[in-house]
Amino acid sequence: MERLNLCYGCMNPLEEGMEICPECGYHVGAPHLPSYLAPGVTLNDRYIIGKLKSYNGESAEYIAFDTITETKVTVKEYMPDTLCSREKGSSVITVNPNYMPQYKTFLSEFVELNKVLSKMRTLNHINAAIDMFGDNNTAYVVFGYLEGMTIGEYLKMNAGELEWEEVKKLFPPIFTTLSLVHNAGLVHRGISPENIIITDKGELKLIGFCISDARTANTELASEIYNGYAAPEQYNPNNWQGTWTDVYGISALLYRILTGVVPTDATSRISNDDLVEPAELNHNIPRNVSKVIMNGLDMNGEMRIQTITELVTQLFEQPDYNSKRLSSSSTQTITIPKQNPNRSSNSNKNKPVSRHGLFIMIMVVILCIGMFGLVMLIIALDDNSGEVKKNPGLSTFSQMSEGSVSETTPLETLAPVTEAVMTTTSSADNGIVYVMNDLSGKNYEIVSKSDSYNLVFTAEFEYNDEFAKGTIFYQSIPANETYKENSEILVKVSLGPKYIEIPDYLTMDKKSYFDKLNSLGIKYEEAELETEDTLEGYVAKTSKEPGEKIDAEAGEILTVYVAKNLPKPETLATEPFEDPFEGFTDTVATIEEDIIITIYD
Repeated sequence: MERLNLCYGCMNPLEEGMEICPECGYHVGAPHLPSYLAPGVTLNDRYIIGKLKSYNGESAEYIAFDTITETKVTVKEYMPDTLCSREKGSSVITVNPNYMPQYKTFLSEFVELNKVLSKMRTLNHINAAIDMFGDNNTAYVVFGYLEGMTIGEYLKMNAGELEWEEVKKLFPPIFTTLSLVHNAGLVHRGISPENIIITDKGELKLIGFCISDARTANTELASEIYNGYAAPEQYNPNNWQGTWTDVYGISALLYRILTGVVPTDATSRISNDDLVEPAELNHNIPRNVSKVIMNGLDMNGEMRIQTITELVTQLFEQPDYNSKRLSSSSTQTITIPKQNPNRSSNSNKNKPVSRHGLFIMIMVVILCIGMFGLVMLIIALDDNSGEVKKNPGLSTFSQMSEGSVSETTPLETLAPVTEAVMTTTSSADNGIVYVMNDLSGKNYEIVSKSDSYNLVFTAEFEYNDEFAKGTIFYQSIPANETYKENSEILVKVSLGPKYIEIPDYLTMDKKSYFDKLNSLGIKYEEAELETEDTLEGYVAKTSKEPGEKIDAEAGEILTVYVAKNLPKPETLATEPFEDPFEGFTDTVATIEEDIIITIYD
């Protein structure tokens, strides 16, 4: 095959002698990880491998070039690096003999998963396999190359969040696709901003399918857990997973897209579930949508919304409280009461009103007149009655002369009132003054951005063992005191506890662990540790043991040692070694044959 002069970073043609690609900046001869395929390797006499794009506990993905179709492709290689390895300079994978049964089992799952996905290549919103084959003692899957950006990148270009009106137009194809995937018996387990692509054509593509053990903690594979998006059952291999697991993931993604905030990860919610409802972070989110998202994020898998179909139905159905507010000219959905089959629909059409019914009607009229007269009398006698300044979205409510809510206030108006500042007119200068709410324990970001308080906030941040990070524990204007519009208020905001418990790092790569430390407010520094006991790039140890506490107030820094695997002695490559693939070559050939039949039948 004629050698092509390609940039292995983007697989575009390179001019002869050029060392740096003008398109992507890739440097010719740049070093690569020896555990993975070297750029320039050809697979199946067809695919030229380029730069490693990503890898997890199940597989590695490379950009590649298809010499037959002369197009870019993505090649995924089955490479569970806790069970096998690759010698430097070799393309062949060597399986640890102790893990041969696991390697074969996961290989079968990998092949079966992609065989099922290949049958869905008629679906426009997944990137299904276009070729599969066996080589180098492993299996490969080929996908079309997607030009575009992830949802996460798209959000960065759109102020970090999207409006519900845009989301409900953008996401139905993903909902439908995920439902069809579930019907085929597959669960994604990795729904996140990284695994949905917006192509250059404006289409959404769901990518990143993996076998279950790669997305579950404490298995024999290095787990790829998307903190904030992974369901609680993914952190325990003994818990049941199913369609409800992806319901959690898609609900978490909607939470992130609509609020700009990543939901609290499930492990933290187990001990302290302080997840704020989306509508409290973004008041433009419809209340029913906010409630449904929270139901989709229920920590109890059995209580959670169970299917994508059920989730979509609830997201787009008309909520009862909105139906009641529609005008008579609007289209409404009403509940039809049960009909008695033994009666004709016209049986009561001309029936006269009974004396008993007439008496009830008269009493109701008298009672209404009496209530109206009583209200007018109270208003006339109350010389100090105040004027209530309405807050947007709140119902009008009765107020006594002192500014407190009367006993006749409807229950449905009390809930929002406790979260808003109540106002009354001062008899001294006839100017509007406000009654201060108790801000203790409330989220500072939410309070300071609210238009309800009419205050100028100044914040001081201190460590506090009693109040959660980000909550207010002191206010210079005490609760129930009055203040004028645009008054200045000093609040003290908790930085969290002075002494923070160090989280466990077991099976966590450095990025995931650093994200965890950042969320807890723990300062850290990174150091390398040469070891063969931990996978390279994963946390091997910390300067203090998990469960111990670190002094955050004093600025104590935790040292995180990230594993760097020692190079293997040259003698190991030539030592006599019992062939672990005895009987396995036929298996690979059989798999390859099955794959070809599946894709091209």
